[in-house]
Amino acid sequence: MNLNASPSTGAIAICAPSGVDAETIAQEINAIGLETSILATLDELGERLAAEDSEEFAGLFVTEEALVDEMSLADALRQQPVWSDLPVIILTVAGHRASSRKRWALFTSLGNVTLLARPLRREDLHSAARGIVRARTRQHETRAHLFELKLTARNLEQRVQERTAALMEMEATLRQSQKMEAIGQLTGGLAHDFNNLLQIISSNTELVKLRVRQGNLADLGRYIHNVSGATEKAAALTHRLLAFSRQQTLDPKPVDLNRLVLDISDLVKSTVGPSIKLETTLHADPVLTLCDPPQLENALLNLCINARDAMPNGGRLTIQTDRASLDEDRSTRHGLVPGDYVSVAVTDTGEGMSPEIAERAFDPFFTTKPMGQGTGLGLSMVYGFTRQSHGHASIETAPGKGTTVRLLLPELVPERALTPNNASGQTAIDLPPTLTVLLVDDEDGVRTLITEILRDAGYAVIEASDGVEGLEVLQSSVPIDVVITDIGMPRMTGVEMIEQARESQPDLKVLFITGYAQQQVSLGQQLDRNAQVLTKPFVMNALLERVAAILKPSSRPSAS
Repeated sequence: MNLNASPSTGAIAICAPSGVDAETIAQEINAIGLETSILATLDELGERLAAEDSEEFAGLFVTEEALVDEMSLADALRQQPVWSDLPVIILTVAGHRASSRKRWALFTSLGNVTLLARPLRREDLHSAARGIVRARTRQHETRAHLFELKLTARNLEQRVQERTAALMEMEATLRQSQKMEAIGQLTGGLAHDFNNLLQIISSNTELVKLRVRQGNLADLGRYIHNVSGATEKAAALTHRLLAFSRQQTLDPKPVDLNRLVLDISDLVKSTVGPSIKLETTLHADPVLTLCDPPQLENALLNLCINARDAMPNGGRLTIQTDRASLDEDRSTRHGLVPGDYVSVAVTDTGEGMSPEIAERAFDPFFTTKPMGQGTGLGLSMVYGFTRQSHGHASIETAPGKGTTVRLLLPELVPERALTPNNASGQTAIDLPPTLTVLLVDDEDGVRTLITEILRDAGYAVIEASDGVEGLEVLQSSVPIDVVITDIGMPRMTGVEMIEQARESQPDLKVLFITGYAQQQVSLGQQLDRNAQVLTKPFVMNALLERVAAILKPSSRPSAS
């Protein structure tokens, strides 16, 4: 063997079992500086091809008589990996019986095969040996090149992944920054408005105390009226915030948008003034949806007021109802489910908005109005209410081209609209003043005030500071006509208390009170004909009317 052969190419294998053919061929090839390796059989070739991953051999010289089994060479070559195509030189004997047509078919099927007829000239042998080494070298170079490409692709993929991760991290940072900016704007506006209201309440309370000490009771009514007004404004502000965050308590009912628009038309006309012409374009058929009627009225009035403010010199205000069917693409863009929807759109001929302002129009406390003329919660409340009602709110506007705000709500099929549109309803009923109320609330101040209201109305009241104490009363022998309970309390929530109590008293009448609408999600099956929900803050008459409605035999679940 020639130890000077290139290790990157491998040795030329020689399989010639007859006489000294193998040694003779090896000597001639070694003489031109190429390495050789003599094989006893082609089975050894297959074993070494598989074991060495085909890198040990540059090619193969095999005599025709070595092909005792005509498929032995094919089996050996089958062991090489996919990248390898080992060059093979078959030394044939002209006119030999083995060189039949069947043999030639086999040679052709082997692929990378060259046939050389013996006897060979030395020059032909040297040329064939150099040729297979060059071919094998090209295979190795191609393999190395493909490996480099694969490695480059892998590195590129890794860089893309790293870049994508970095971009996602930057995007998350940006979203967090925007979120914190929005929270800052929200809390800043909220603090400003609430501090003003608290100032009114605090100052008027101090004046009440001062006048009482002075014995001057003449102005107490005015101070108390101021406190009451500030409280109502604070409650309205809270409801707007909950509407924006889609956490307000809603009381959905079937609503015909055509009828609702007609019902509020007179109010809209008086609100926008004589310089603005109101037009209504209503769909020919009833346009039904399931939503909270007062909240929808409030949303439309907010849109009409915004439209009025956008037309200081007068103009035209149009309210239009319509129906629409959203396919999967359109519904996905709006964050809705595909199906049939109804819409109500408020259009003005006013100043319009720039794209930058329109993009932020639904943000809380964002307003273009002068200081003191707008809270920036009107459109955000409209947006939140629409989303909570499983709909979508959009703005179409351009500077000088006016603005259209469109509310899209799920359509209600007529057969489901069995309840007439009832935006508000109150229950007034005289009940005997001997009924017993179990009041459960962990806030001492709230519990004390509600107890006083109920006792003034003639009810007997038993107080409990949490769900555990309340459940002890319900599981005792004390007869309870109705339970008024907060939802979120330590140790045991109001829902958990009622669930356990109703195991033995399934018809227990309950009024849940809460200041956080999301707690309604936990009510589950507890909202039935004997249970209702009342949202804090509430006025005294609302509490008494709701208790009366629950105690009335035909009462139905609702929320406000």
